Amino acid sequence: MLVVQPPATAIPVVPSVREQRRAFDIQVIRPYFGAVMVRIRGALDADSALQLRSAVSTWAHRRFPVLVLDLSEVDFLDAAGLAALGGIQARTVKENTTLRIITGDNRVVRRALADSGLDHALNVSRLPSGWERAQEIPGQG
Repeated sequence: MLVVQPPATAIPVVPSVREQRRAFDIQVIRPYFGAVMVRIRGALDADSALQLRSAVSTWAHRRFPVLVLDLSEVDFLDAAGLAALGGIQARTVKENTTLRIITGDNRVVRRALADSGLDHALNVSRLPSGWERAQEIPGQG
């Protein structure tokens, strides 16, 4: 007896998560209220963690009392990104600077911080009022 199988159903190929991510981008927002804000967009991973450390180092010598990292537009955060945030926290403690992590309503970032336990070690909050009026520093990025 001959048994004929129906043809296999085609499975649509979905682009990988990495392909769906936005390009990594860092913007430094004009300092005011004694703080400087660094807005990060895209994936904060092994490839971009070094760029974040470099951007923070550029502003660290200016000795702002508060450093705000806006992660509300980060669409991926892995162990390397979390390690970078931990390293920045250690540096700010050493330099007697306050670090604030802004997440907005970003569930990706909130979950990664909660799963790693860093949400308790870092000063994590939603976007504070007034920051949305800040302007980017021309020529920085």
